[in-house]
Amino acid sequence: MFIRGLVKKNPEIKLKLKKAGSKQTPFQYMNQSVAMSIMSSIAIGFIAFPIFKSNLLLLLIVECVIFFLFTPLFYKFWVGVIDVQITKYGRTIDSDLLFVSEYFLVSLESGLPLGNVIQGIAEIDRPGGRFFKRIYTDFKTGKDLEAALNDAISYAPAEQIKILLKRLADSLKIGVDLKEVLANFIEESSQKKVVEIQAFSKKLNPKVMMYLLLGIVVPSLGITFLILGLAVANPGTPALLKYILIGIFLFMFLFQYIFYSSFKFAKNSL
Repeated sequence: MFIRGLVKKNPEIKLKLKKAGSKQTPFQYMNQSVAMSIMSSIAIGFIAFPIFKSNLLLLLIVECVIFFLFTPLFYKFWVGVIDVQITKYGRTIDSDLLFVSEYFLVSLESGLPLGNVIQGIAEIDRPGGRFFKRIYTDFKTGKDLEAALNDAISYAPAEQIKILLKRLADSLKIGVDLKEVLANFIEESSQKKVVEIQAFSKKLNPKVMMYLLLGIVVPSLGITFLILGLAVANPGTPALLKYILIGIFLFMFLFQYIFYSSFKFAKNSL
């Protein structure tokens, strides 16, 4: 009942899952988010256990505070993961868009109708092919092709694929020359890709310099980390100091991971 209530409070999850290309139901996703939130809070609670284990009452209070404070925060994080998945999936589709549009253009120029072209691309094991397979499945199960394309616009994960789908749907509705439309779309996409490459190169330079700086400074701290590691492994080291040293290790790892993730996220899939 609790999970179903969360699903009702978050009706947009169904569309977001579709945009991300996920096969999960909203109930499964919310159930997973709640479970991961609780497990994350428990993991944080384990850190406090060795520090306060001598005072059970204080330990209980601290564990309760951690659980009730961190669980809602982790819940927001895990529920929001779907937005990251949509962005990632959208980038994947965008990277395959030139191939898709060129496939459409070549197939239409050879005389194939649009439905057959969609069927053909749906059989190709590529991101664009897997996306259009969902459209073809709707079409094959009885939905009108124009309606299937309009539905796909609602769950398309990126703006460029929405533009392509809208032009395909408009060609069926208005009857414009689809080959000319696709040729213009390919030219626009190519120009946009060049602009993205230029913008990315400008944004990449400071990131590369920062990463190289960290690549020089951080390894130079290797001896210090070795000493800290030996101190943690030493049985004579106080427990509190061990956890402080472990916290330093975790902080450095998290810092590097966040920076690497931001560097990777900034990179376009070209």
